[in-house]
Amino acid sequence: MIKQYVPKDIARKIESVSGPDIDIGNVKYVENGTICVDVADYSGVVYDKNGNLCDASVTYRFGNHTKIPKFAPACSCIDENVVFLGGGYIFSHFGHFLCEGLSRAYPALYKSFQNKKFVVVVNRKTKKLPSYAIILLGGLGIKPENIILINRTTRFTGVYVPSQAAEITKFMSPIIPRIFDKISKNLGNAKIHTYDKIYLSRSKMNDGRTFGECRIERIFAKNGYKIVWPETLALAEQITLARNCRVMAGTAGTALHLALFMKPGGTVIQIKRNKLPGDSAEIQNDICTAKKLNFTYIAGSVEDTPTVHFTNTPQIVGVTEYLKQFFDDNNFRYTKNDIAFDKVAHEEYTAALHKYHRKQKRTKIINFIARIISVFGITKYNRQCIREGIINLFRQ
Repeated sequence: MIKQYVPKDIARKIESVSGPDIDIGNVKYVENGTICVDVADYSGVVYDKNGNLCDASVTYRFGNHTKIPKFAPACSCIDENVVFLGGGYIFSHFGHFLCEGLSRAYPALYKSFQNKKFVVVVNRKTKKLPSYAIILLGGLGIKPENIILINRTTRFTGVYVPSQAAEITKFMSPIIPRIFDKISKNLGNAKIHTYDKIYLSRSKMNDGRTFGECRIERIFAKNGYKIVWPETLALAEQITLARNCRVMAGTAGTALHLALFMKPGGTVIQIKRNKLPGDSAEIQNDICTAKKLNFTYIAGSVEDTPTVHFTNTPQIVGVTEYLKQFFDDNNFRYTKNDIAFDKVAHEEYTAALHKYHRKQKRTKIINFIARIISVFGITKYNRQCIREGIINLFRQ
C-alpha cells in the first residue's frame, strides 16, 4: 500500500507490479560460451560458439537494454562451467548492487549450483569487486575463491545464464526476497541490539550534499525512532537492524534499499529530498512490493534551486507542509521550534550551492581542454583514459 504526501504536480500513480516467477528453470546453459566484454563501460553478454547472442544475458535497466558488446574472438579461455552474474555500474554502487547486482545470483539458492564458479565483469582499471559485493555474495554461499573476475572477452567450457530476476523501475521477481532472506540469515548478528523503528540518516555523510536533516531527525527521535548512520556501521550490523525493524524511515537514497532485508508487513517512509519530479520512488516501491511492505512517500525538499534525485548539486530538506501533515496524521509529538525554518542549515546550503556553481564553471573549462587533447587517443578507451588523466591533473 502506498501513501503519498506530495504536491499535485509531483504525485503520480506508482504501480505495485509483481515480477514474473523465476526459478532454476530460468537458467540457460551455453556450451563453449564466450562472455564478450566492452572495456569502456565493463558490460558483458554471452555468445555461443557460433557467435549467436544468448538473449537472457542482456541486461535491461529502466525499460532499455544496456550496451551489447559485439561477438569477438576470446582473449583467454578458462576450463570451467560458470554462472554469469553480469557486471558494470550495478556492481560498483551499493544501492544498485542490492537492487540489480544480485538479480542473476539466485542459482546460489540451489544445491546443484553451490560449488559452481560465478563470473563478474569488472572495471579494467580496478580489476576487483567492492568489499560489500564480496560480503553479500558470501552471504549467499558464494565463496571468494568461487568468484571469477574478468575484464576482457573470455571463453569458458560452458556458461549458465540466469534470466534477470529484477529490472530497475519495472519489476522484482518473488525470488528476490529469498535471496535477501538467505543473506540476512547468514550475515545477521544476534548480539546486535535492534529497534522497532529506525531512521536512516545522511547527516554524517562526507559528501556535503544534503542539509537540514538534523531537525527532521530530532522529531523522529522524539517519537521513538532510533537514529542510525549506516555508513558508520559494519554491513552485518546494517542488515541486522533492517531485518529486525518494523518501520524504516529516511531521506531518499541507497540506505533505504536496505528494506530488502526487512520482514513482510513492515513500513518504509521515504522523504523526497529534491523538488523536481524524478527520484527513486519507483525503485523503492519495487522493493516494497517484492517484500510485501507498506510505502509512505513524503515531499521534504526546501531547496532554492530545484534538482533531480541523481545529482551532485547540494540539496536541503526541512519540515514542509507535507511532512507536517504526515506528523499530524501519525500523532507525532513536536514543538514550534522543531518545525521552524532552519536558518543555520539554509546558510550552509546556500554557501555550498555557490561553491558548487563555481566548481562547475571551472570543470567545464577543464573538460573542454581535455576533449580537444584526447582526440589524439587511438581508441575509445584510450581517449577516455587521456581525458580522465587531464581532468585529474588540473584538479591537483
